[in-house]
Amino acid sequence: MKTTQRSFSLAQAIAAIVFFAGCTSKQPPDFLGSAVIESRTYQIAGMTQGMVLDVYKREGAAVKAQELLATIDTVQLVLKLSEIDSRYAELEQTLAAKRAEKAALEAEIRGLAREYGRIGELADKGSVPTKQKDDLGTRVQASNQKLKAAKHVIRSLEEKKNTLEANRALVKDQLSKCYLRATSNGVVISRYKNPGEIVGPGMPVLEIATFDTVSADFFVPQPVLANLKYGQNVRIRVDTESDDGGRDGLFVPAIITWISDEAEFSPKNIQTRESRNELVFKVRAEAANPDGILKRGLPVEVWK
Repeated sequence: MKTTQRSFSLAQAIAAIVFFAGCTSKQPPDFLGSAVIESRTYQIAGMTQGMVLDVYKREGAAVKAQELLATIDTVQLVLKLSEIDSRYAELEQTLAAKRAEKAALEAEIRGLAREYGRIGELADKGSVPTKQKDDLGTRVQASNQKLKAAKHVIRSLEEKKNTLEANRALVKDQLSKCYLRATSNGVVISRYKNPGEIVGPGMPVLEIATFDTVSADFFVPQPVLANLKYGQNVRIRVDTESDDGGRDGLFVPAIITWISDEAEFSPKNIQTRESRNELVFKVRAEAANPDGILKRGLPVEVWK
């Protein structure tokens, strides 16, 4: 990655040198500056720690969005998920038994309540001993206490069930992160890990770049900046070979999407005093690239 960044910095510096050197000679009025094509990149990183089981793409391979690119060891998470599923199934059986017990107590209480009402009327008339009514009342109270305890147990088991469900969802989420997928269509430009190597959270395994839209950063002096604005149409010129073996140019339409609001000195790699002391502004142009004409790192020119 560092080598790629250095090569881009050097290429940008060379492009800037070409531009500033050209300032001393007469340039075409539509010429804005030299640049290097860049593309949007994504690092496909592991979210969990483990051994890389397989990497399915090599550098230069095309990928599609959500395509599986690599797999990290899932054994520990699968075993943990199996343990949670077993505990969950056992808890479900216990919960079902407690709910059946609660239903039986509720039915018993309803029967005792009816019996207590009938015996109570007879006891009030003196047809049966009052003790029989009191015994039934005690049984009703005891059954109500058992029902109350059963409800507390059921609520406790339901809380444990919710906890297990949350833990299972967490493990499943971690398990899904062991399967690294492409974030968008693109091309693999770097491969950092191979099967058998260990990856940790945040450590990149692959890097992909998109080429459907590319950008080109170029530098312009303040007088030129006054004639540029956001959304302005420009052209990116690519050198091509003509039929007679000479050099020709192909223009690709582009749009200015960003203009720096701060001036900066020309790149330090430019050692001439005149260029080093000149303030410039960075401008970015983006272009659609459906045919793949513009490649990452390709030196180009930007024209009005």
